[in-house]
Amino acid sequence: MAEKDQKEYKTFVKNDYHVFYCSYQGICVIVDPTAGGLFEPQITIINNSGREFVFEPKKIKAFAYAAPHNTYKETRYRVDQYLEHGGDTSKLLQDSLAIYSPEKYMKKTNNTHWWGNLLGETIVAGIEALGPQDADARFLNQIRREDRIEEADHERQQELKRISEGYWRANTIFNRSEHNGFIAIKPVNSSYLILDIPIENEIFHFVIDNKKHY
Repeated sequence: MAEKDQKEYKTFVKNDYHVFYCSYQGICVIVDPTAGGLFEPQITIINNSGREFVFEPKKIKAFAYAAPHNTYKETRYRVDQYLEHGGDTSKLLQDSLAIYSPEKYMKKTNNTHWWGNLLGETIVAGIEALGPQDADARFLNQIRREDRIEEADHERQQELKRISEGYWRANTIFNRSEHNGFIAIKPVNSSYLILDIPIENEIFHFVIDNKKHY
């Protein structure tokens, strides 16, 4: 699904879901929501334009369709049925969505893991308090707790590494080369996402979804 401009927007199917792409004047932009989901799309830029350019992902803008006169966050973005029945997108609002910087996304991810682990350990401690309290039981609980903490920290470090290495940052895209990375958008309760991806003087305007092809 894409709104009209001079460019032709197409899709192909990957693992039952749509991947969105557009080729224009030697530049191909691919937006793939199949791995990270709608709000963490993978973006690939293939440059066969005959020139090099600097791509600045901080200039990407994200929007969500919103129902007019609906101020409730839980239902404001539920426009799926309207669009699936041929609804006119010009009658909908477009709310701007926040896109995290790599640093802010790493901080958010780190905090999410920390609070999740704290909550998990609190629940486990409550369950353990209902069980045996002899020396052997306390020793086994401590060993298990240390193993859980070590595993959780490993998962946290792996996730931070993924963000550090894979998040889109400004890069020169040389002719006959490609570059890819992902961005993270503050999610809302929507099945559609609008992305304006600027490359030099052109805006690649995608309307993407996370619906199955079949």
